[in-house]
Amino acid sequence: MIDKDRSKTLTVIRGSNKPFQALNLPKVMNVNPRSAMNKIKELTTFIDEKDIDVAFISESFDRENNSLEENFKLDGYKVISNIHQRVEKGGRPALIVNEREYNVQDLTNKVIDVPWGVEVTWALLTPKNVSSDSIIQNIVLGSIYSKPKSKKKSDTLDHIAQTYNFLSTKYQKGLYWILAGDTNDMNLQPILHLSPKFKSVVTKPTRLNPEAILDNIITDFANWYETPECLRPHDADPGTAGKPSDHLIVVFPPINMINNKPARNTRNVTVRPLKQSGIDLFGIWLSSQS
Repeated sequence: MIDKDRSKTLTVIRGSNKPFQALNLPKVMNVNPRSAMNKIKELTTFIDEKDIDVAFISESFDRENNSLEENFKLDGYKVISNIHQRVEKGGRPALIVNEREYNVQDLTNKVIDVPWGVEVTWALLTPKNVSSDSIIQNIVLGSIYSKPKSKKKSDTLDHIAQTYNFLSTKYQKGLYWILAGDTNDMNLQPILHLSPKFKSVVTKPTRLNPEAILDNIITDFANWYETPECLRPHDADPGTAGKPSDHLIVVFPPINMINNKPARNTRNVTVRPLKQSGIDLFGIWLSSQS
């Protein structure tokens, strides 16, 4: 099948409805640009050329007097952020979402109260082609930033758990989740234990010197997605005094026909091969049966 609006070709797998569900799934990007404000052109070009539907921005460096929303201009995209969660420089996770394909609701400090010092930005994504019998009705987006050695890690984990329970009760049918961001040294197990379907899908380092997986993606429909790809970091825009990011860009696309490499669980199985002498004996036995 082809989504004519975005020209995405999706495969049809015999006995599986995953490609049809993938029509409703966003192509995801997770990145810590180490300030989006001096990489606006880089971000805009990347999101546009790669057909990104949802960008999770960990450290946007958003400001009241110099906001990401005012600076990021791309037709059909909405910026959601929370500039009031800290006083000092840095942080402020944000979301950039494709409004052409999805209805987008900003939940941050509207439906969900985010405690002071907890850096999470929330939104609810609803595919525009959703129907009452669609498996995927709504997708919760949570953009997370936890600075190194943060004193707010427990508060952040408690807040995510409370939000999970609240929204799971509020939207019972067809609710799915994508939580992503730069989590640094935060223990992700309490998040993964919220649902048996949750899986952390990034398995390769997202920062190379030293190597570490910092930019994680946790979701409950990993099997509908390809294996995440880590691409080179964003440079600062020409003419700015900004520095390049040292975090790789994580791209997480739904399965498709061209590059169908879904993440799979594997296991080793030890077998005892049947020798030719055994096959011959089995043939003799089989021919003697009525």
